Amino acid sequence: MTRITAALFLLLGLAGCGTSAPVRYHALAGRAPLSDETHGSAKMLIEVLPVAIPERINREEIVLTGADGRLDIRDGERWAAPPADEFRQAVDDALWRLLRAADTYAAPVAPGGGLPQYRLALRIERFDAIPERAAMVEGSWTVRRRPEGQAAVCRAGFVVPVAASVGSATAALAEGTRRLAEEVAASLGRLHAGKADPCAVGEGG
Repeated sequence: MTRITAALFLLLGLAGCGTSAPVRYHALAGRAPLSDETHGSAKMLIEVLPVAIPERINREEIVLTGADGRLDIRDGERWAAPPADEFRQAVDDALWRLLRAADTYAAPVAPGGGLPQYRLALRIERFDAIPERAAMVEGSWTVRRRPEGQAAVCRAGFVVPVAASVGSATAALAEGTRRLAEEVAASLGRLHAGKADPCAVGEGG
């Protein structure tokens, strides 16, 4: 083999090593278009604390669960941001859209202002998708009025069917996340309305 031929094989080998499938990104929190719902004044303020989520799934790679219970980490399929951040965005969106409640975590406001103020802490308990079965999104949270209101401790979970594809799994997880975020917002609405049990779906609000 001549030096020129060897060099060509080396270049082809390097080119092959440098070629890989593109990474695909998925959004967990919805990206709604701008509308009149994005404008206006807040009716209440809420400090949304950072979402707690198990470290094994708080990663940008998509993590699926096999039928045998083993984790299937898809390096080529990723969330647009860490799930904890995406969950918080979903909750913020639901709070504003349903209640006109503005998140003040990044810009704290001292209690005693003109608007009612609340504090919310959310923990994700389950965030799994089993292809050809279902996605499960469960969380628990506390919400209370600031500065000294009694905390309501709530929990909810949602199951969404999943087909075989990764896209179906991520869409189902996003749908479960949306439902959980809306239930979190609804519990705040019930607390604000003075319902006896803010966690009870049948209480309305």
